[in-house]
Amino acid sequence: MTRPLPKATLKPDQTKKVTEERSHSGIFLGEKCYWNPTTLSNGHILIIGMSGSGKTQTLKSISYELPKLFPNIRRVIIDYHGDQQLPDEVYYPLNMESPYGINPLTIDLDTKGGGPALQAIAVAAILRKALTMGANQEGLVIEILTKCYKQQGIFQETPSTWNNKPPTFQSLRDEIQYRIEGGCKESSKLALKLAATFEYGIFTKPQPSLNLPLIRFDLSALGKVPGLAAIASEAILKQLMDSHRIMGEIEGKEPRTYCFIDESKEVKGSKTVNIIAGDGRKYGLCICAGSQQIAEFSKEVIANTATKILLMIDQTQVKAVSNTFRFSANLVAQLQPLQALVRMGSEGFQTDIKPFYKRYQE
Repeated sequence: MTRPLPKATLKPDQTKKVTEERSHSGIFLGEKCYWNPTTLSNGHILIIGMSGSGKTQTLKSISYELPKLFPNIRRVIIDYHGDQQLPDEVYYPLNMESPYGINPLTIDLDTKGGGPALQAIAVAAILRKALTMGANQEGLVIEILTKCYKQQGIFQETPSTWNNKPPTFQSLRDEIQYRIEGGCKESSKLALKLAATFEYGIFTKPQPSLNLPLIRFDLSALGKVPGLAAIASEAILKQLMDSHRIMGEIEGKEPRTYCFIDESKEVKGSKTVNIIAGDGRKYGLCICAGSQQIAEFSKEVIANTATKILLMIDQTQVKAVSNTFRFSANLVAQLQPLQALVRMGSEGFQTDIKPFYKRYQE
């Protein structure tokens, strides 16, 4: 005799579980693990995990949940693979066909440490690092950019002119060509070094505003040309830091802006990332950066980041990562996808990260 099928039952009520997850004064990362930057020395986050560990899902989870904790938070996502999309984002692809661009020549308006002269020096340093230029070429870039600013009526000694429309890399290209026609051999060498950067055109197009609740810059197409993603990233990060300095220091610990960076190798050794890690807290600017290797982060960034999330890593990194994160090598070696060891200040947690796709489905 065939037994009757069991009586149909409703799915377990998820309401209570979701309410419990959000009842704490923080973002639910995983079982018994809640994160709130206002309870820590700073709001910066590092996430280490190999491909397939859940790093992207963890980054997106934190970004997605932030407005529930801070309704007025601003989020800027620097996306190198085109997979960081979130609901209600304003999307800016940066590629040859896009109408959008980034202008590295945008001036820091802080009269105590800004202006065209310092911007020219900063941009020349970025180009030297990203494109492996020599000292002579760096000096020539500074000289040419200084002239470009003056052609726009922008002078270091006159802060009232700093609000004039800044030049773009088209101005830099035009001045280099003018010097080449005048017989300058160094300018010819510089033009060759910058040829791919100029041809791609993203540093000559109009730049969108950074003052929106959720922005994602898609830099996935820039990886085809060495140095482009690094230059664009550094320009975005510097503009964010400059604007937050102008706004002044925050009262308390509630952040104004979070910048999310996956695959931090593109900004390895970034001076601006180090500055944000050290001083961003005071101005309400925080970073959440992920990478497959801990070597992609400087000692300054590691030391100045209160929250460190360790996901599954390659076994060759176990010793170095366990020492830095202060978890036993045995625990580190046994991590599986979406399993995490979380260090928040002096406290450590072991948890299973609740991925973004589960959060978004609720």
